[in-house]
Amino acid sequence: MRVNPEQLVTFSVVAQLGSVSRAAQTLNLSQPAVSGQLRALQDQIGRPLYVRRGRGVTLTEDGERLLPHAQAIARTLHEVGEQITDLRRRPLTTLRVGFSFALAGLASTAARRALEAGLHLQVDTRPAAELAEGVRSGALAAALLVTSPQRTLPDLDLHRVGEDQLRLAVPPGHPLARHGYVAPHALRGETLLWPARGSGVRLQTERILQGVVPAQGMEVGSLWAALEGVRRGDGLAVLPASFMDRDVRGGHLRSLGLEAPSVTVLHVLVTPPAALLPAATRTLIDLLGRPAPPAPTTRAT
Repeated sequence: MRVNPEQLVTFSVVAQLGSVSRAAQTLNLSQPAVSGQLRALQDQIGRPLYVRRGRGVTLTEDGERLLPHAQAIARTLHEVGEQITDLRRRPLTTLRVGFSFALAGLASTAARRALEAGLHLQVDTRPAAELAEGVRSGALAAALLVTSPQRTLPDLDLHRVGEDQLRLAVPPGHPLARHGYVAPHALRGETLLWPARGSGVRLQTERILQGVVPAQGMEVGSLWAALEGVRRGDGLAVLPASFMDRDVRGGHLRSLGLEAPSVTVLHVLVTPPAALLPAATRTLIDLLGRPAPPAPTTRAT
C-alpha cells in the first residue's frame, strides 16, 4: 500500500493540535482541504482514525498506533526541507579547472558532480602541454589530463582518477582493419597522425613504437584532429580507447590492439603540492577519485 506522505503530515499536525481549523492555519491550507486529506487517509486504511468531539478531534486506537509513524515522516520531510534550503543559501566555491582535449567529454559530468558538492567548476579546455603550467602559475586550481604511468611533473602532485588503453585507429577499409592486434613494425610505411608534442598520449605512443618511425607522419595538433583525420582516411592514429569508442560503435573506424607492453595511460588530476591545497580542491580530488554513479536507465515502452 502506498500512502501519500502529505496526508500523513496533515494527520500528525491535526493530532498534535487536536483541531482541524488550527491545523489548517498551521499548514496554510483551507479547512476543507485538511478534512479531505484526513478522509482520504482514513478511507485508504479502511479503519476510523479519529472522532470529532465539538470543535476538536480525538484519535481512535488505530489512530494512536499510526501517529508515531506519521510523526516520523513529518520530521523527515521537515529535515529534508531545511537541508535543501541550506544548500540553496550556501555560497558555491568556484574552481577553474583545466581539461585536456582527450578528456573534454568528461567536463559536464565532473561539473555536475562538483555542483552537488557545492563547487562551481569553470572549465578551461586546453592542450595538455599547457595545463601543467596553468596549475603551476595558479591560473588553474587543477587540471585533468591523460599521461603515461612513468610521467612526473616537477612541483606538482598527480592524483590518479582513472585509466585507459591506447589502441590504433584505422579506417574500416584499411588493410590492417581485419586484424585484431598489430605489432608496431606493421606501421612502417603508414601515415601516422600525431597530437601535439608534450601530449601524454604522444609521449606514451613514442614509447610504444620504440623507434619504429612511419615513412610519413603529420603533427595535427590535437586528438580531435587526429580522430577526424582517421575518419577522412588521411592516416592512422594511436588514441585512447574511450576517446574513439563512439566512432567504433558507429562503424566509422576500427580499433586495433597494439602488441606492446606499455599501452596503459592514466587519467590524472594535476594539483599544486598537498601542503598548498585549499579544502575545495581536496573535495574535487575526492569526487573525481570515486567511481561515477551509473547513468539512469529508461524502460522501453
